[in-house]
Amino acid sequence: MYSFTSLEIAGYRGEPLPHTFLRQAEETRHLGVIFPGWGYTADRPVLYYPGLLLLDRGADLLRVEYNYVRRPDYLAATEAEREEWLIADVSAALEAGLAQRAYSEVTLVGKSIGTLAMGHLLAGQPRLEGARALWLTPLLRNERLLEQIGRWGGRSLFVAGTADPHYDPARLEAAVAATHGRQLRIDGADHSLEIAGNTLQTVEAMLKVVRAVEMFLTTQT
Repeated sequence: MYSFTSLEIAGYRGEPLPHTFLRQAEETRHLGVIFPGWGYTADRPVLYYPGLLLLDRGADLLRVEYNYVRRPDYLAATEAEREEWLIADVSAALEAGLAQRAYSEVTLVGKSIGTLAMGHLLAGQPRLEGARALWLTPLLRNERLLEQIGRWGGRSLFVAGTADPHYDPARLEAAVAATHGRQLRIDGADHSLEIAGNTLQTVEAMLKVVRAVEMFLTTQT
Protein backbone atom coordinates (compact mmCIF):
# COMPACT_ATOMS: atom_id res chain seq x y z
CA MET A 1 0.00 0.00 0.00
CA TYR A 2 1.14 3.57 -0.53
CA SER A 3 0.37 7.04 0.77
CA PHE A 4 0.12 10.42 -0.94
CA THR A 5 2.48 13.12 0.27
CA SER A 6 4.48 16.14 -0.88
CA LEU A 7 8.19 16.85 -0.91
CA GLU A 8 10.02 20.14 -0.67
CA ILE A 9 10.95 20.85 -4.29
CA ALA A 10 12.22 24.29 -5.25
CA GLY A 11 12.21 24.56 -9.02
CA TYR A 12 12.82 27.46 -11.38
CA ARG A 13 13.47 30.77 -9.55
CA GLY A 14 13.16 28.86 -6.29
CA GLU A 15 9.41 28.45 -6.72
CA PRO A 16 7.66 25.36 -5.31
CA LEU A 17 7.18 22.74 -8.02
CA PRO A 18 3.69 21.17 -8.08
CA HIS A 19 3.88 17.41 -7.69
CA THR A 20 2.58 14.36 -5.86
CA PHE A 21 4.78 11.75 -4.21
CA LEU A 22 3.32 8.30 -3.68
CA ARG A 23 5.35 6.53 -1.03
CA GLN A 24 5.15 2.77 -0.51
CA ALA A 25 4.50 1.64 3.07
CA GLU A 26 7.02 -1.17 2.63
CA GLU A 27 10.70 -0.60 1.97
CA THR A 28 11.50 -0.24 -1.74
CA ARG A 29 14.57 0.32 -3.88
CA HIS A 30 12.60 1.37 -6.97
CA LEU A 31 11.71 4.97 -7.85
CA GLY A 32 9.46 5.97 -10.74
CA VAL A 33 9.28 9.57 -11.97
CA ILE A 34 6.63 10.88 -14.36
CA PHE A 35 7.25 13.96 -16.51
CA PRO A 36 3.98 15.00 -18.20
CA GLY A 37 3.38 16.80 -21.46
CA TRP A 38 2.57 20.41 -22.31
CA GLY A 39 -0.97 20.19 -20.97
CA TYR A 40 -1.23 16.42 -20.59
CA THR A 41 -1.12 15.70 -16.86
CA ALA A 42 -0.14 12.55 -14.98
CA ASP A 43 -3.84 11.86 -14.31
CA ARG A 44 -4.60 11.28 -17.99
CA PRO A 45 -4.55 7.70 -19.36
CA VAL A 46 -1.22 7.56 -21.20
CA LEU A 47 0.60 8.50 -17.98
CA TYR A 48 -1.82 7.30 -15.31
CA TYR A 49 -1.67 3.60 -16.19
CA PRO A 50 2.13 3.34 -16.49
CA GLY A 51 2.27 5.03 -13.08
CA LEU A 52 -0.20 2.49 -11.72
CA LEU A 53 1.92 -0.35 -13.08
CA LEU A 54 4.96 1.06 -11.28
CA LEU A 55 3.01 1.26 -8.03
CA ASP A 56 1.82 -2.32 -8.53
CA ARG A 57 5.47 -3.34 -8.77
CA GLY A 58 6.23 -1.70 -5.42
CA ALA A 59 7.92 1.47 -6.66
CA ASP A 60 7.67 4.87 -5.04
CA LEU A 61 6.27 7.30 -7.61
CA LEU A 62 6.97 11.00 -8.10
CA ARG A 63 4.43 12.63 -10.41
CA VAL A 64 5.63 16.05 -11.57
CA GLU A 65 2.84 18.52 -12.39
CA TYR A 66 4.47 21.63 -13.86
CA ASN A 67 1.44 22.24 -16.15
CA TYR A 68 3.08 25.19 -17.91
CA VAL A 69 0.06 25.77 -20.12
CA ARG A 70 -1.58 27.58 -17.18
CA ARG A 71 1.41 29.84 -16.47
CA PRO A 72 1.12 33.18 -18.31
CA ASP A 73 4.73 34.02 -17.42
CA TYR A 74 5.92 30.76 -18.98
CA LEU A 75 3.81 31.34 -22.10
CA ALA A 76 5.33 34.82 -22.44
CA ALA A 77 8.91 33.56 -21.98
CA THR A 78 11.41 33.08 -24.79
CA GLU A 79 12.29 29.58 -26.01
CA ALA A 80 15.62 29.76 -24.17
CA GLU A 81 13.89 30.80 -20.94
CA ARG A 82 11.36 27.99 -21.28
CA GLU A 83 14.16 25.46 -21.69
CA GLU A 84 15.97 26.82 -18.64
CA TRP A 85 12.68 26.66 -16.70
CA LEU A 86 12.02 23.05 -17.64
CA ILE A 87 15.56 21.91 -16.86
CA ALA A 88 15.54 23.64 -13.46
CA ASP A 89 12.20 22.09 -12.54
CA VAL A 90 12.93 18.52 -13.59
CA SER A 91 16.46 18.55 -12.15
CA ALA A 92 15.09 19.66 -8.78
CA ALA A 93 12.35 17.03 -8.96
CA LEU A 94 14.80 14.22 -9.68
CA GLU A 95 17.13 15.27 -6.85
CA ALA A 96 14.22 15.39 -4.39
CA GLY A 97 12.97 12.00 -5.52
CA LEU A 98 16.33 10.27 -5.33
CA ALA A 99 16.87 11.67 -1.83
CA GLN A 100 13.90 9.77 -0.38
CA ARG A 101 15.54 6.33 -0.16
CA ALA A 102 18.62 4.43 -1.30
CA TYR A 103 17.16 3.53 -4.69
CA SER A 104 18.96 1.01 -6.88
CA GLU A 105 16.34 1.04 -9.67
CA VAL A 106 14.92 4.11 -11.42
CA THR A 107 12.26 4.30 -14.13
CA LEU A 108 11.60 7.57 -15.93
CA VAL A 109 8.32 8.07 -17.79
CA GLY A 110 7.89 11.08 -20.03
CA LYS A 111 5.39 12.32 -22.58
CA SER A 112 5.99 14.95 -25.25
CA ILE A 113 8.01 17.78 -23.60
CA GLY A 114 8.51 15.35 -20.73
CA THR A 115 10.76 13.39 -23.10
CA LEU A 116 12.91 16.52 -23.51
CA ALA A 117 13.27 16.54 -19.73
CA MET A 118 14.26 12.88 -19.76
CA GLY A 119 16.86 13.41 -22.48
CA HIS A 120 18.57 16.12 -20.45
CA LEU A 121 18.56 14.11 -17.23
CA LEU A 122 19.64 10.78 -18.71
CA ALA A 123 22.51 12.29 -20.71
CA GLY A 124 23.81 14.36 -17.80
CA GLN A 125 23.14 12.39 -14.61
CA PRO A 126 25.57 9.50 -13.91
CA ARG A 127 23.21 8.00 -11.31
CA LEU A 128 20.76 7.24 -14.15
CA GLU A 129 23.17 5.11 -16.14
CA GLY A 130 21.21 1.94 -15.36
CA ALA A 131 17.73 3.49 -15.45
CA ARG A 132 14.75 2.45 -17.57
CA ALA A 133 13.17 5.04 -19.85
CA LEU A 134 9.63 5.03 -21.19
CA TRP A 135 9.36 7.52 -24.08
CA LEU A 136 5.70 8.31 -24.81
CA THR A 137 5.09 10.33 -28.01
CA PRO A 138 8.73 11.50 -27.94
CA LEU A 139 9.73 14.72 -29.71
CA LEU A 140 12.32 13.02 -31.87
CA ARG A 141 12.39 15.83 -34.43
CA ASN A 142 14.40 17.67 -31.77
CA GLU A 143 18.03 17.09 -32.77
CA ARG A 144 19.36 17.52 -29.25
CA LEU A 145 16.97 14.93 -27.86
CA LEU A 146 17.94 12.38 -30.48
CA GLU A 147 21.62 12.99 -29.72
CA GLN A 148 21.03 12.67 -25.96
CA ILE A 149 19.18 9.38 -26.41
CA GLY A 150 22.07 8.03 -28.47
CA ARG A 151 24.64 9.20 -25.94
CA TRP A 152 22.77 7.57 -23.06
CA GLY A 153 21.84 4.35 -24.86
CA GLY A 154 20.01 2.71 -21.95
CA ARG A 155 16.95 0.47 -21.60
CA SER A 156 14.10 2.11 -23.50
CA LEU A 157 10.57 1.65 -24.76
CA PHE A 158 9.32 4.10 -27.37
CA VAL A 159 5.57 4.52 -27.96
CA ALA A 160 4.32 6.62 -30.86
CA GLY A 161 1.20 7.16 -32.92
CA THR A 162 1.47 7.28 -36.71
CA ALA A 163 -0.97 10.24 -36.91
CA ASP A 164 1.09 12.28 -34.45
CA PRO A 165 2.64 15.32 -36.22
CA HIS A 166 5.79 14.66 -34.18
CA TYR A 167 6.06 11.09 -35.49
CA ASP A 168 9.10 10.45 -37.67
CA PRO A 169 9.64 6.77 -38.55
CA ALA A 170 13.30 7.18 -39.48
CA ARG A 171 14.17 9.00 -36.27
CA LEU A 172 12.18 6.49 -34.24
CA GLU A 173 14.19 3.66 -35.78
CA ALA A 174 17.40 5.55 -35.01
CA ALA A 175 16.42 5.98 -31.35
CA VAL A 176 15.45 2.32 -31.03
CA ALA A 177 18.74 1.23 -32.62
CA ALA A 178 20.80 3.55 -30.40
CA THR A 179 19.29 2.07 -27.24
CA HIS A 180 18.76 -1.50 -28.48
CA GLY A 181 15.27 -0.70 -27.26
CA ARG A 182 11.70 -1.63 -27.99
CA GLN A 183 8.97 0.24 -29.80
CA LEU A 184 5.21 0.28 -30.08
CA ARG A 185 3.57 2.13 -32.97
CA ILE A 186 -0.17 2.74 -32.81
CA ASP A 187 -1.62 3.08 -36.31
CA GLY A 188 -3.76 6.18 -36.67
CA ALA A 189 -3.09 7.45 -33.14
CA ASP A 190 -2.53 11.17 -32.56
CA HIS A 191 -0.27 12.97 -30.06
CA SER A 192 -2.53 11.85 -27.21
CA LEU A 193 -2.39 8.28 -28.55
CA GLU A 194 -6.09 8.55 -29.38
CA ILE A 195 -7.82 7.46 -32.57
CA ALA A 196 -9.85 10.45 -33.71
CA GLY A 197 -13.58 9.73 -33.83
CA ASN A 198 -13.28 6.17 -32.53
CA THR A 199 -13.46 5.72 -28.76
CA LEU A 200 -13.36 1.92 -28.89
CA GLN A 201 -10.16 1.87 -30.94
CA THR A 202 -8.69 4.45 -28.56
CA VAL A 203 -9.37 2.17 -25.59
CA GLU A 204 -7.88 -0.77 -27.48
CA ALA A 205 -4.81 1.32 -28.24
CA MET A 206 -4.44 2.17 -24.56
CA LEU A 207 -4.58 -1.53 -23.71
CA LYS A 208 -1.74 -2.17 -26.16
CA VAL A 209 0.29 0.55 -24.45
CA VAL A 210 -0.36 -0.86 -20.97
CA ARG A 211 0.60 -4.38 -22.06
CA ALA A 212 3.80 -3.11 -23.70
CA VAL A 213 4.75 -1.13 -20.60
CA GLU A 214 4.05 -4.08 -18.32
CA MET A 215 6.30 -6.31 -20.43
CA PHE A 216 8.99 -3.62 -20.47
CA LEU A 217 8.93 -3.28 -16.67
CA THR A 218 9.01 -7.01 -16.03
CA THR A 219 11.85 -7.84 -18.43
CA GLN A 220 15.39 -7.36 -17.18
CA THR A 221 16.96 -6.61 -20.57
